[in-house]
Amino acid sequence: MTIYTVLAPPAEPGPEGSDPDGFVFVKEGFCWPAFYLTAPWLLWRRMWLVFFFYIAATLAIFALFEQVDLPVAWLIHALFGFLVALEANNLRRWTLERRGYRFLGVVSGTNLSEAEFRFFASWVKPPAQQPMPAPAKPVTPGPIEASEVVGLFPMPGGGR
Repeated sequence: MTIYTVLAPPAEPGPEGSDPDGFVFVKEGFCWPAFYLTAPWLLWRRMWLVFFFYIAATLAIFALFEQVDLPVAWLIHALFGFLVALEANNLRRWTLERRGYRFLGVVSGTNLSEAEFRFFASWVKPPAQQPMPAPAKPVTPGPIEASEVVGLFPMPGGGR
């Protein structure tokens, strides 16, 4: 079973809130497309800030090519690509949350369509936002007379 995180787009001003067609299901785990085609995958997913840092890190790794042996440099580059593919879906989730998407839940399924079916079968649409009632006025208690018993003491005055 694959686990997916469900994110909803920023709420629209109407009473309906977010459109369920805009919900994003982000898979947990390793991302094969990001492993083989990292830069196009980042651009396809519109992850501009992550793409900028990926290019900067790749250029830094290529700068290492002149200072270390060629097999070591390629190993570093391959390990960096593996690390990016491991974290690609987390970086996608982070990018969506920066854009205002909010976490709705986690669902599992053998594929994306089954996960969507399971999520929407159990999803309860939040009620429309109702205006908050005005807060009640605080009640000010009257003065306590000396003959009243306060607390757990059997006699007025604290049992002295």
